[in-house]
Amino acid sequence: MRGVVAMETELQTKVEKYEARASRCEEHAREARDKAEQSFYEVLAAYYASLATDFRKVIDKRTVA
Repeated sequence: MRGVVAMETELQTKVEKYEARASRCEEHAREARDKAEQSFYEVLAAYYASLATDFRKVIDKRTVA
């Protein structure tokens, strides 16, 4: 049981990490000086948000199982 709790904690930590990175990238996109830089950070923010979503799905599946 201890391993399961540790795994869920680790997964939740990853969710938080990727959500924070997505948020920082969104902020950088808003502050970008040109369109290319803005686009770069928007794509990166979407990537990190997608990773966070994927980890949330894994957590949800493990909780249901």
